[in-house]
Amino acid sequence: MINSKSLLPIAVAALLSLSLASHANQSVDANVNKPAAPVDNANLFDPNYWMAVFTGPTPPSISNEPTFNAAQPGAWMKWVDPPTHIPTHMSFMNPASYTQFMQPQFYLEFIKPENMAAWMNPASYQVMMNPQTLAYWMNPASYMHIADPAMYRETMNPANYMVYLNPNTYAAIFAAQTCDQQSPGDSTGWFGC
Repeated sequence: MINSKSLLPIAVAALLSLSLASHANQSVDANVNKPAAPVDNANLFDPNYWMAVFTGPTPPSISNEPTFNAAQPGAWMKWVDPPTHIPTHMSFMNPASYTQFMQPQFYLEFIKPENMAAWMNPASYQVMMNPQTLAYWMNPASYMHIADPAMYRETMNPANYMVYLNPNTYAAIFAAQTCDQQSPGDSTGWFGC
C-alpha cells in the first residue's frame, strides 16, 4: 500500500524538475535589464513608487571565475544594487567560486591601502543612498528570487564540486613554485618565497 509520505519526495522532485525546465525555456525581455527611469518625487512611503522602481529579476550568467573581493566596498554594493544583485547572488551560489577564499591573494587584498581608503570614501556608498535602490528593496517582489529553484541550480550541479577533487587546485594554492621571483605575475602560494 502506498501512503502519502512515500509520494511526497517524488512529487517534490517532479515539481522542481518542472520548475527548472520551464525556467530554462523562458525568453528574456530586453527591457528587464534596463534600470528604471528616474522619478522626480521619491516617496519611500508610497507603495506605488516601489512598483515604479521595480525592474524584475535579471537573468544570471554563471561563471566559475572568482569575482568577489570582500576588501572593496564596490563588491558589497553589487549585493545592494538591483541590476547586479541577482547575478551576484547566483555567482555566489556556485560552489566552484569558493576556491577564491582558499588563496592568499584574497586575504592580501585587506592590507592594501587603496582598499582601506575606499571604505572611507562616501562615493563608495552612492548605490545605497539612491532613493530608487531603497524603493526597490521596499517592494516585496524584490525578494521573490529566493524561492526560485533556478537560484540553487549551480549548488545542485555536481560538476561545480569537481574543482575540489582536482589535485591541481590544491597544488596551485599551496605549492611553493607559484611564488617565483622571476615571474611576479604568478599567484603567491601559502608556503612560498
